[in-house]
Amino acid sequence: MNLSSLTDPIFIAKIVDFALLIAAIVFLYQAKGKAWLTSAQEAQNKAVEDAQAQRAANEQAVDTARRAIDQAKLDAARMVEVGKAQADRLVVDEIAQAKEHAARILAHASGELERERYRVRRELLEETVERATNTARDLVKRDLTPGAQNELVERVIDGLEAARA
Repeated sequence: MNLSSLTDPIFIAKIVDFALLIAAIVFLYQAKGKAWLTSAQEAQNKAVEDAQAQRAANEQAVDTARRAIDQAKLDAARMVEVGKAQADRLVVDEIAQAKEHAARILAHASGELERERYRVRRELLEETVERATNTARDLVKRDLTPGAQNELVERVIDGLEAARA
């Protein structure tokens, strides 16, 4: 190795420049860089802690949501069962009411039929009596002579007296 190159002023200037550069870097690092790196590291650590806390909170929220979903499923199943039971009761009640209503309508219709039968029988009876009366009147006008009329009156009177005695 050649020592003469170590005594060269350019080499010494480069060494001094390098030493000053290192000293400047160390000074800047100590004065500003260390604080900046520390604050950056703390900020990064804080961000990581916040992310971990947020993750834990999110996991807890997911667990809470899952429990709520499970409870909602149970509630929904229970509500469906209650709804089916209510629907079954309503169907049974409606069928019973419909049967009662049908029975009332049938009873009313039966009563109406009886009244209508009675009315028709009465009309037929009145019509028959009227025809018989008209036919009898026509027969009497045509066949009853004064002598036969006297004889008929005598028989009726005798029948009444016999019934009285």
